Amino acid sequence: MEPEIRERVLRILERYGRSGVGQGELVEESGYSKSWVSEVLRELEERGLVTRVPGPGKTKRVVLSKFLDPSVGRTVRIALVRAAEYVYLPNFISHLRSRGYEVELVLYGNVSEATASLARAEVHLAITPIYTQAAYRALGAPIRAYRGGALGGASLVYRRLGGRVLSSRASTMEVAAVAIHRALGYGVPDIRYYRRPEEGVESFLRGEADSIAIWEPYASDLERGGFRRTRLSDYVGAHYCCTLARHENLSPEVCERVGESWERALAEVRRGAISPDPLKMIGIERADVERAMREYEYAEDLEWGHVKRVLDYASGFLLNRTSIEELLDG
Repeated sequence: MEPEIRERVLRILERYGRSGVGQGELVEESGYSKSWVSEVLRELEERGLVTRVPGPGKTKRVVLSKFLDPSVGRTVRIALVRAAEYVYLPNFISHLRSRGYEVELVLYGNVSEATASLARAEVHLAITPIYTQAAYRALGAPIRAYRGGALGGASLVYRRLGGRVLSSRASTMEVAAVAIHRALGYGVPDIRYYRRPEEGVESFLRGEADSIAIWEPYASDLERGGFRRTRLSDYVGAHYCCTLARHENLSPEVCERVGESWERALAEVRRGAISPDPLKMIGIERADVERAMREYEYAEDLEWGHVKRVLDYASGFLLNRTSIEELLDG
């Protein structure tokens, strides 16, 4: 019986997230007795899985430790999407663990959802495009970004240019779609958005759009299927894609340790120190990673020249030098 109670309590706490729930509410929702719930909570507290935090007045609320600041909960939650550029992920996780943190990866269908999750403090970190992060911060999201990350990877795969384009929203892909069409004299394209890259690819294959702005490994898969492809780098050179953003409520100690781990991971990957099967944890096979690696470079810092060349074609209300400067730490 007790394991069933434990799993039931954990599911309820997962649903309440960082707001937590009072013990009385937990008893009521679980359907188990107060004594049983108290015993399970005591065990979970001893294991460091739950914490009691102050509620209204003199009350206490029970919250899963992983939703608290990592200096308390010792767990770092990272939002990301399925992308082949994250070859630094095992290195990054290893360095965080060496500093005493557990890591939980939270996979989203697109970078806008992942960044929104960070803005709501549902995760501590998000590996998403610098352009997405800048747009969210410009709209008031309390997030900041570390310098450095992946460069490259944005492509337009097409039957013909100048028609309808599929893209993920507020992403490097949308920047690529706009920049490439403007560079070729087509003006701002007719963009329709997909929620998940797999859905976008299926829609493109059904002929519902003339082109699709997509990342790795999807762009290489489509090119191997016989479609034409042009890269954002063909027009603007090296360009930043995903970097690491954090919520502003993280403690200074955690911010510093995360930054050190991020910089070390990027430096290692830049020097070729990559795990044998680095992205199996997010469902990307080694062969796809090897093909995609030709599309990316890695850097521990940011060069404004790379940013400026993108903004020359894709600057706008939410994406401009000021919004990116305000996003970056330091």
